[in-house]
Amino acid sequence: MIKKKTAVLMLSKQFMAGHSYAGEPTGFVDKIKTGTKLHTIRGNYDYWAKKAEKINAGEMELSIRVWEGKPYNSRQVEVAKLDKLGVQQMEACYGSTDAVPQIWIDGKEYLGDIEHIARNDGLSYEQWVNWFFQKSNTFEGVILQFTDFRY
Repeated sequence: MIKKKTAVLMLSKQFMAGHSYAGEPTGFVDKIKTGTKLHTIRGNYDYWAKKAEKINAGEMELSIRVWEGKPYNSRQVEVAKLDKLGVQQMEACYGSTDAVPQIWIDGKEYLGDIEHIARNDGLSYEQWVNWFFQKSNTFEGVILQFTDFRY
């Protein structure tokens, strides 16, 4: 049997420095295990689109991991392994006059409740907005879907 290559996806156990919840637990591990974290959002669409193509073709598998202790200075612990990965392109902006962020998924404006996206990402609305708009009022990336769910 040929061993598949592994694509590694790291999740944070704690909110990172600069976030309003810095140092507090994200709860992502439990949310992955209970199925309440349906996706994660990343900034590198092209990279993940290529990985997802190989994962979905059976050439690779996705290993979702966290650091056991201090990031980059401790062992990685696998939380889940997937042989399917959904990819949706995402763009967002949050101007000073906007009541809520404006979001486009796969080129279409998302008119649903943004709290729904935050919850599916394992975050509260406040945590989500702070995570994606702490350094810029725009974001371009990818929603990596762990299930068949799509927006």
